[in-house]
Amino acid sequence: MKGSNSKQNKALNLRLVLSQIVSLGPLSRVEIARNTHLTKQTITNMVEELLEANLVIELGVKKEGSVGKPSKMLSLNKDSAYTIAFRINKTDIQAGIFSLNGEQLNILSTTHNKTDLTAKAEFLFNTLLTASQIKKDTLLGLALSFTDSDQRPIESFKQSKLLQRQLNDVFSLPVAIETTASACAAYQMLYAEARELHSFIYIHLGDVIEASVVYDRQIMLGQNGLTGAIGELFVTPETNNKTAELGRLNDFASLNSLKAFLGKKETTNEAIIQYYANNPDKVELWFDTAAEPMRIAIHTLESILNCETIILGGDINTQFLDKFITLLRPFIPSISQFGDRQVVRLIKTPDVENIALKGVATLPLHAALNNENMQTIILPDDDNLNEIQRLIYT
Repeated sequence: MKGSNSKQNKALNLRLVLSQIVSLGPLSRVEIARNTHLTKQTITNMVEELLEANLVIELGVKKEGSVGKPSKMLSLNKDSAYTIAFRINKTDIQAGIFSLNGEQLNILSTTHNKTDLTAKAEFLFNTLLTASQIKKDTLLGLALSFTDSDQRPIESFKQSKLLQRQLNDVFSLPVAIETTASACAAYQMLYAEARELHSFIYIHLGDVIEASVVYDRQIMLGQNGLTGAIGELFVTPETNNKTAELGRLNDFASLNSLKAFLGKKETTNEAIIQYYANNPDKVELWFDTAAEPMRIAIHTLESILNCETIILGGDINTQFLDKFITLLRPFIPSISQFGDRQVVRLIKTPDVENIALKGVATLPLHAALNNENMQTIILPDDDNLNEIQRLIYT
């Protein structure tokens, strides 16, 4: 991505330089100039502001080719600020506090009855700060992912936007919002398997199945900010007896479908995955029926988008993920298998047990990296912004 050397585009250039350091660092000023086509003076000015805010630090030196002075390397200062992430579903709240690079400091969870949701979030917020000995003014912001599997995706998304405004009012902090899949995709781009990828799809197996489509390192927001409802894809010719709809992917391969299969509809995801660990033989038939619809869905996404790869994760453990991926092979032939491939067609998420909340925690920093991402965050009044927030968000 190219920056602009005109004075009016200071915010654009600052975000571009920060994005380079976060996603590609450690790297030198010379490398940033080469990647962004910004002038040396513009980069010097942007880096100085980031250094003064302590958001970026200088590490060792690197020799740039055979001539010239060694260059100081720039890296994100992971401890310059923190984020608090909330994952909320129809009955539970999980919250965690993280360093800027996604390192977990503490995680807590509780239940809610919808009427006390913000009060429970405030309790978790204060408890996390106290337990971690972190002050509120060192937070970069809050992050939110909300899903109610009893609702259609658009209704869930509307409710999440309402919650975003409520949390912004309660805490007077920036609040970033995304689906869990898009949050995980953001984490993959900044710190994990997708750091050098330009286009990929992240699929998240939860109560419902979500996906995030990334093109040119940009998460596609879709109409009204919502995209990636892969669980709504029709994958079989069979029809539902009640709705007369064709069979959706959610009906076969979501965790809700597994709970229904086992007769445990009110069981938590953690409990259902533990049940699988203790009774793998009782889940075998579900895997057999879930695999083919997921293979069809993957083939559909590959055929339409021809992305570099698909990354698969979810509210599951490594044992569950390994089993599922084994049954997805051999993949259905698609356009993605042809040409000079640099990566495999399907990548599994490492540390899958922790990826969801870790991904959500990435959102406040991800929002600051370009103007498109800023659509996902709302800010408090300027008087309530700290130095780093004011620098990267305004």
